[in-house]
Amino acid sequence: MLISEIFDSIDGEGIRAGQLCTFIRVAGCNLRCSYCDSMYAVEPEKYSDTKPKEMTVSEILSYVNRKYKRVTLTGGEPLLFPESIKLVNSLCQLGYEVNIETNGSCDITAFRDLIRCNENLFFTIDFKLPSSREMYSMRLSNYEELRKSDVLKFVIGSEEDAEVAASYAHNLIEKYGKDAPYIYCGIVFGKYELKDVIELFMKDPVLKDVRFQIQMHKIIWDPDARGV
Repeated sequence: MLISEIFDSIDGEGIRAGQLCTFIRVAGCNLRCSYCDSMYAVEPEKYSDTKPKEMTVSEILSYVNRKYKRVTLTGGEPLLFPESIKLVNSLCQLGYEVNIETNGSCDITAFRDLIRCNENLFFTIDFKLPSSREMYSMRLSNYEELRKSDVLKFVIGSEEDAEVAASYAHNLIEKYGKDAPYIYCGIVFGKYELKDVIELFMKDPVLKDVRFQIQMHKIIWDPDARGV
């Protein structure tokens, strides 16, 4: 696998926000979202200070901090690498709780059997909104695979984004009810007001359990800092 960085920090968002964990960030992505904050991992060839490293699963495991039993596999896009299944399986067997962050365009069904066998494995999957310029790259069948322990994330950068997110979240909750995944809404850092999103969602009682978030790591450290 082509690895951009492995580091320890806090999970800055999602259901583990504020908890210490180890991040494994792969290099390379099939999308080019307008607000991407990890372009050094997406297009490392354009960054003179970024040199991804080819690593085997065994080599990656040797870097994982055993003090923290939480791992986030992120990118780039980790599902571009077939070895991700082997890596995740190995981490689960070692007792880690694994969060796979994926952009929503890659098929997650290859993990179906692994998910059935591991309660400590969950997905955080994006739904790309209009301002990302990648909305039509979404693989809609992925959202049929999500369980109530998984996370569906909306990153909102405009009024249109907020309206699309509210509509999709409403329909998903109506369809799956108590079996719907966790739904998180955040904003493109510095580009939109979270209070505007909250006020919109408050108008719809179906959305009463949606969770709103900020990117904690961008407040604690410099917004452009790496390895945090």
